[in-house]
Amino acid sequence: MNQGFLPIALIVLIFLFGIYKRARRNIGLQRLSQGYLLFRIILFTVVGLIFFIEGAIHPISLVSNIVGIMIGAILAYYAVSSTTFEQREGKLYYRPNIWIGSLVTLLFLLRLIYRFYEVFENTSFKDLQKQTYGAGNPFSSLSHSWSSGLILIMFAYYIIYYAILLKRLKQLPEKLRN
Repeated sequence: MNQGFLPIALIVLIFLFGIYKRARRNIGLQRLSQGYLLFRIILFTVVGLIFFIEGAIHPISLVSNIVGIMIGAILAYYAVSSTTFEQREGKLYYRPNIWIGSLVTLLFLLRLIYRFYEVFENTSFKDLQKQTYGAGNPFSSLSHSWSSGLILIMFAYYIIYYAILLKRLKQLPEKLRN
């Protein structure tokens, strides 16, 4: 067996498990937990800031990032307005909007597939392009400018969505929050 196959298979399995977990969070009842929401807000904020700062180097990417954040915020506000809440066995649950959550997940997957495509595409064309235009070509990163904006849609969506859920959780009586 080829030893290079095992790491790739492991990465594919982790990737598929991540897709499964993300899809699972968009379907059905989810436990409304303050600790979980805080952890997710912090995690998405830190990783989202890394993407934002990396993309803010180029003006076109900065515009794409800001548009991505705005789209994510709009989707989050709409998603919260259509989220339903339930109490079962003394615990609070919420049912996210399946269509918006699926759309955000689809955008994330499309961006990821695009990045994999970029990595595996023919690098000789890129080398030729660098020789022709040089490193100072202002349009060389134009195709990458929208990529971080797409990922920031997801980060902004989840940060704002979870923050609003956390705010709603804190507004509930103490006996319902436990």
